Amino acid sequence: MSTLPTVAIVGRVNVGKSTLFNRIVGGRMAIVDGSPGITRDRKMATANWAGYDFLVIDTGGLDPGGEDVFQASIRKQVEFALEEADAVILVVDVTAGVHPYDEEAAELVRKTGLPCFLAVNKVDSDRTMELVDEFYRLGLGKPWPLSAIHGHGSGDLLDQVVDVLPRAGAEEYRGLSLAVAGRPNVGKSSLVNRLCGTERNIVNETPGTTRDSIDTFVRWGGETVRIVDTAGLRRKARKMDDVEFYSTVRSWKSMAGADVVLVMMDGSEYPVQQDVRIAAKAWEMGKGVVIGVNKVDLGIDRETWIGAIVQRFNQARFMPVLFFSALTGKGTEKILPTVIRVGETRKIDLKTPELNRVLTRAVEKVSPPSPRGKQVKFFYATQIKKEPPRILIFVNRPDDIPDNYRKYIENSLREGFDLQGVPLGIIYRRRKH
Repeated sequence: MSTLPTVAIVGRVNVGKSTLFNRIVGGRMAIVDGSPGITRDRKMATANWAGYDFLVIDTGGLDPGGEDVFQASIRKQVEFALEEADAVILVVDVTAGVHPYDEEAAELVRKTGLPCFLAVNKVDSDRTMELVDEFYRLGLGKPWPLSAIHGHGSGDLLDQVVDVLPRAGAEEYRGLSLAVAGRPNVGKSSLVNRLCGTERNIVNETPGTTRDSIDTFVRWGGETVRIVDTAGLRRKARKMDDVEFYSTVRSWKSMAGADVVLVMMDGSEYPVQQDVRIAAKAWEMGKGVVIGVNKVDLGIDRETWIGAIVQRFNQARFMPVLFFSALTGKGTEKILPTVIRVGETRKIDLKTPELNRVLTRAVEKVSPPSPRGKQVKFFYATQIKKEPPRILIFVNRPDDIPDNYRKYIENSLREGFDLQGVPLGIIYRRRKH
């Protein structure tokens, strides 16, 4: 697997970039937010169109000559975004006509040589459609009329965008990929060095030493594992500089392209919100997740520590938690076997007969609820997706299944198939008989 291709959305203020971003990512949660403010938000999220996954970056609104003191920073972040991007969407406002800065932005994009798509937003009538041809003046080829708020035209645009994104080549690595992620200075590079048996990364006490994600290949028990040591993921902060922000972009891209994420945490303190945030995002992205607690040589009450992470992040109870010292090597021998096992589990093929046997036993052990005197009946289950596994269960009254019973069914299936370290999606669908 590779890092995800990236699409950057650029343009001046109030043209609808954020609306188009939300339309493209389909309501998925943005995985990074930067400085607050409508024109200054910096957001990323994964998207899928026509079967292709990619990362979308929504940059701050450009307003040359405006009074916003952040404008120099915003222009800089657009330049960083263009460095990271494989394609660009330049958004303009049909109701405003060709603005002088649209021309400046078009020139900025054209210099990159990247595939660029001119999205003419707010086209929602015959009158505004007649104005679209004016944007040929920007020299970026065909203008794509759309209404981001209503969704009109966005599908046609995305068809063209994904067509130019890089595809995996036949020579590309197809084995297990592990992303080592976590806050700065928790020992990620030290651990990668330990696993690889070589001082291949710079290691010092300065947080954020690793700016870029770097790949290394290791062998364990006949298996090849690609390890990505990602840049440190800092907590959200008002003063996060642009280089740091786009180092974070690279980290999330690496995680998005991995099969398993080892979320490293500092055992000298209890887990903090950023630790939880990184683990939660990896889980939401459908990755296998292993929690690694470093600095065990300092002395850690393991039971209390595990209780602390589960209290802050309930899904952690489904994840392997490994305690080790990257400095001394103690406990690190368990990491790669656990990662490989989680990677294999993420690809599990749940045979339909066995799946239904486990489900039937669970339903017989604890009867489904009977709201208003009408019992919920479970008919049939089948796996509909792998990596991570997703299961479809047919029932007569899906809306009447309470959350606690849904959790019971999930826990029963997890225990029945030992689905440790991987998200499990369960969809309930109505069937009358």
